[in-house]
Amino acid sequence: MNSPASGPKAADLAYLRFRAPDLDVMQTFLEDFGLIVSRSETPDGVPVLYSRGTCRDPFVHVVEQGDAAFVGVGFQMSAASDLEQLATMDGASAIETMPTPGGGRRVRFTDPQGIEVDGFFGWQEVEPVTPEQRVPINSGENRARRGEPVRLTAGPSHVKRLGHVVLFVADFRTSEAWYKDRFGFVTSDDIYMENEANVVGAFMRCDRGEIPTDHHTVFLMGRKENAGQLQHAAFEVNDWDDVMVGHDYLAEKNYTPQWGIGKHVLGSQVFDYWRDPHGHILEHFSDGDVFPADHPAGLHPVSILHTVQWGDRFKNA
Repeated sequence: MNSPASGPKAADLAYLRFRAPDLDVMQTFLEDFGLIVSRSETPDGVPVLYSRGTCRDPFVHVVEQGDAAFVGVGFQMSAASDLEQLATMDGASAIETMPTPGGGRRVRFTDPQGIEVDGFFGWQEVEPVTPEQRVPINSGENRARRGEPVRLTAGPSHVKRLGHVVLFVADFRTSEAWYKDRFGFVTSDDIYMENEANVVGAFMRCDRGEIPTDHHTVFLMGRKENAGQLQHAAFEVNDWDDVMVGHDYLAEKNYTPQWGIGKHVLGSQVFDYWRDPHGHILEHFSDGDVFPADHPAGLHPVSILHTVQWGDRFKNA
């Protein structure tokens, strides 16, 4: 089931919001994960961490001081007019100025699970940071690197941007319609359980017409007992080597690994999953699929979610 051609459309997933009791601990983890962290306060005076990647987005990850929790997500809309449409929808706030780095204007919702969801437009971008670029990769058919050895620098990965988020929902079809109505997502792959008529989840991407977008920006998975929880969020890094170097660095720091390194089937990403200090799963990925809006949707059994093309086989949820 794909979205109608009209209506507001998200251009990308932009940020995640969390709370945590100890911002020092979170800052250390986020920097070790490969984010660039700054400290600030909310308009109410609550201490907050804003973390960005190497791209132009002013932030991609927010942690306010408080009881540990996943709070919500923000989607960058394709045009200012999208905010006018969002503001007319059920449960919408009025259009308001964003009191966050980069400014902009937003409309706020609470989704059917209680997750806070923002649609915004008008960020002021920041100067990008250019990560170290490795020399070309030699393949069996193309030896583009000649006379240059590969020498990688040990340390954290270099997060570029926030790529996608996976959310547990109580009723998949209800939440699918809610997100598609407000953000114009199109389905990349439906996931079924037991029989093809019983679709329980979907990988959904942004509709930017002929401009290819990530295989999934949002994956909704029906699981009543976990509704409203974050399953994981994924951050794109520079390349495969950056995934590997970051994996070694996080392992040396004794953080908790979740799954990886491996290569997914749906989306094709090279992946590596870790848990933050409060158990939220964050992924490094590289080399993901991108599709234009008219790429047809697939249909797959739920078992494909735990399948890899190579690498670490799935062990735990």
